[in-house]
Amino acid sequence: MPTWTSAIAVGHPTIDQQHKELFARADQLLEAMHQGRASAELAELFQFLGGYVREHFGTEERLMAAKVYPAMAGHKAQHGEFVRRLEEDLVAFRAKGATAAVVLDLSSLIRGWLVNHISTVDVKLADFLKAREPVAGARSP
Repeated sequence: MPTWTSAIAVGHPTIDQQHKELFARADQLLEAMHQGRASAELAELFQFLGGYVREHFGTEERLMAAKVYPAMAGHKAQHGEFVRRLEEDLVAFRAKGATAAVVLDLSSLIRGWLVNHISTVDVKLADFLKAREPVAGARSP
């Protein structure tokens, strides 16, 4: 079952596209874990997901900095929390393999925490960014 749906689109093309890719990769990892695929494949998917999360959060943080987003510190702190939890899951996976606990925690992180973050915090960021986009055809002073 895919975890990204248009219901959690924030309306910013770059952010939405990155969210879709993030969920597609997370879905691949969860599916591989459920199917008990080889440890090397899972480790590679975990590694990619960790890198992609950092890339995506970096994109959001650059957009926030460029537009002087007033809630940047709190938003950035939430990104740090997600990365910390993902790293904990990776450590647990390396130590124990794709146990039910690891799969459940990762699933909760993606389908729970991340969906909530997008539908609350990222929506506010996207609204802020859209309000500051230059109007087409407007002239600069």
